[in-house]
Amino acid sequence: MAFGLAAIYFWVKVYFETKKGSIAWLLLALTSIFLITTAIFPSIAISSQDTDITEAILLFMGFWGAVYTSIFASAGILMFRAFETIPREKLGDFLIEGMVFTSPAGSENDSNNIPEVDQISTLLNRSTLIEYTPKTRYEDSVIEICLQLYGEMINTVLVSTQPRTAIYKEKIGDLMDIGAMKFIEISSTSKQVSNEDGVIKLPKDELDKFFELTHKLPKGCAVIFEPISQLLLTEGEKKTYEFMSEMVERFASGELLLVGMINKTAHDEKTVSRFEGLFLNLAEEEGTKIRLMKGGHEEYIRFYVGENFYMEKNALV
Repeated sequence: MAFGLAAIYFWVKVYFETKKGSIAWLLLALTSIFLITTAIFPSIAISSQDTDITEAILLFMGFWGAVYTSIFASAGILMFRAFETIPREKLGDFLIEGMVFTSPAGSENDSNNIPEVDQISTLLNRSTLIEYTPKTRYEDSVIEICLQLYGEMINTVLVSTQPRTAIYKEKIGDLMDIGAMKFIEISSTSKQVSNEDGVIKLPKDELDKFFELTHKLPKGCAVIFEPISQLLLTEGEKKTYEFMSEMVERFASGELLLVGMINKTAHDEKTVSRFEGLFLNLAEEEGTKIRLMKGGHEEYIRFYVGENFYMEKNALV
């Protein structure tokens, strides 16, 4: 009894010390409670001469066992999904700290003190433009967002161009194989829409067909469109703006989550500002996190995978 109570105190104390969203610590406290009750209540039931008390205890034990088992089954599912999407060396961070954070008032300059937000889709619940620079590896941002959306069981369409399509397919192609996401490549070499190894090739001269490919996407699906800057350089501002404007309008009416990417240093300020006006949210990549600005508040998406993991993975292949 004493050791069980000590275990409960320890794990609850750990949870309140970390306060970073993991249910792992509370599950351990729950285990301690369950073990104590399964030891004490059967003893009471056996020693009691009152059949009503005995029946009540047995009913309680059955109910408690069902609750405990279902919670642990749910935790097992979460763990299984984490093992599928998170590098094993990062699982500890994932379980303890969660993955999505928001900054408290007065601490915008400290990312280490930002508390959690439940889901990435809570932050990116409106069309969002993420700005990056040549100094950042925005491919990691794209991969990170895809992994987190997969963790939330949100189907995702990733639109890109070569050579990045090959990078994405190498890193997160497993998500395509299990049907969790689709790849669309805007190609400068393809002459017609085709499907090559699971990647849909869309000729850049036939951008209008993009809407034929996406018009049946279910509500709540996420579309990450990263080649805005590439289209600006190859197709010009007028055509790219008209295309993106139609995309924003169609996806909003279809209740799809749109995340765009643009290199803010590759274009003049007026051009960037014009495309910012198409999106309801504006975000900026900063090192190992994305800073999201909404209604005057700053919120953050912190990365746990990061470029080091992908560089190490390449080195091991």
